[in-house]
Amino acid sequence: MNILEEDTKILRVLQEEGRISNAELAARVGMSASPCWRRVRKLEREGVIRSYAARLDRRALGLDVYAYISVQIEDHSEDITASFEDAAKALPEIIACHQVTGGADYMLVVASRDLDSFADLANNKLRRLPGIKSINSSFVLKDAKPQAGLPV
Repeated sequence: MNILEEDTKILRVLQEEGRISNAELAARVGMSASPCWRRVRKLEREGVIRSYAARLDRRALGLDVYAYISVQIEDHSEDITASFEDAAKALPEIIACHQVTGGADYMLVVASRDLDSFADLANNKLRRLPGIKSINSSFVLKDAKPQAGLPV
């Protein structure tokens, strides 16, 4: 897919302000409203813009524990990996699950209320996921650069 400079400008603004009106967006990127609207619709149709969402403050929601969990699975068969991924998707505390290279097979991103709820998740849910060989947790101490938009 060929992303034009105008598209990049639109994407940068929308990543920061997804609720911006088309008129304001057009003004910010230096276009008239109709061509801007058509470009946004094209980016949506082509799947560049997947959806619109609000960025929530986890601490304001009482989710004070944020952790990365590296997971090794025992068997890399399709059945085990699919079962593990399905089970991980079903746990709302797991906000991201990535298959990775290196020493781990998966990297999970987890948000919990407190250490007790994290311990419950780790001991009573994660360790029971299909095919788990080992898990290793790293807790976020400080959000030095919180997740933002993609570098467009």
